Amino acid sequence: MMRSLAPVVFFAYNRPDHTRQVLESLYRNKYADECSLWIYVDGPKAGASEETRSAIAEVKKAVREKKWCKEVTIIEAEVNKGLVRSTTEGVTKLVNEFGKVIVMEDDNLVSPGFLTYMNDALDLYEHSPRVMHISAYVRPDLDTSTVKESTFFFYHTTTWGWGTWKRAWDKFTPDAMAVREAVRKKGHINRLNMDGTFEFFWGLYAVARSGMNSWNTIWHSVVFLHDGLVLYPKRSLVSNIGHDGSGTNCAPDERFRVDTGTLADGIEVTEIPLELHEDVRRKYVALHSFTSRLKFAIKHYLRYLIK
Repeated sequence: MMRSLAPVVFFAYNRPDHTRQVLESLYRNKYADECSLWIYVDGPKAGASEETRSAIAEVKKAVREKKWCKEVTIIEAEVNKGLVRSTTEGVTKLVNEFGKVIVMEDDNLVSPGFLTYMNDALDLYEHSPRVMHISAYVRPDLDTSTVKESTFFFYHTTTWGWGTWKRAWDKFTPDAMAVREAVRKKGHINRLNMDGTFEFFWGLYAVARSGMNSWNTIWHSVVFLHDGLVLYPKRSLVSNIGHDGSGTNCAPDERFRVDTGTLADGIEVTEIPLELHEDVRRKYVALHSFTSRLKFAIKHYLRYLIK
């Protein structure tokens, strides 16, 4: 019986070099020659410079340079939709059609075992309602040494190589204020905010009132509202290469880039208890403490002065 593989949706904008690198990494995956790939290329913003328009045109060429997967569908926007609208439309379309989806952006360089891990996890937890999101990325400074298995559960969603099912995504709504009100009624705002180290609750207000380009603030909060779990690998299968100043939504920050030489070639996905790994949660919170962020800022500033 042939395996039912999840479709991959890939979002690109104006970074042709990143797009090529990431698509090449996907092409080297087992199952790439068996799955379908949907590429969304966003359009130029009003008043976009000739440089930006030229970069978008180059991206449109890059995505056609090779048959990256068995089937490739390219959707080009004439005007700029932004990451929020593009992502929600693309993910919604594919989960409605296929029941599940794997999501990539143009800076998510993946290891050769990425598609295997994602499909194994999507298959294994398909009928586990609490599991709402599969992540393939782990930040390099997160200590996972106490994780006994090859995977663990957390409740913080990531957008750098992830997957979900229709049953989970159906709970998503772009109405940030409605989600914020539901969170307020549920309580535990401090836990939503990772013991005060994040501002997800305030962020929902910012998304609603200012149009802040962060659909993941809503999605993270929706998963929290439903006591959802996110499956993570002990070792990352994704390196974000976009924190180099080239991105529209990410500032330069080397903390999140995983050395490609340390990416896991593969992760065995076995069934584990549906419970949050509290030790990892505590360590994740510690990484975002004021002291930790201050140390990073000083280090970053000193490096700038040396240059």
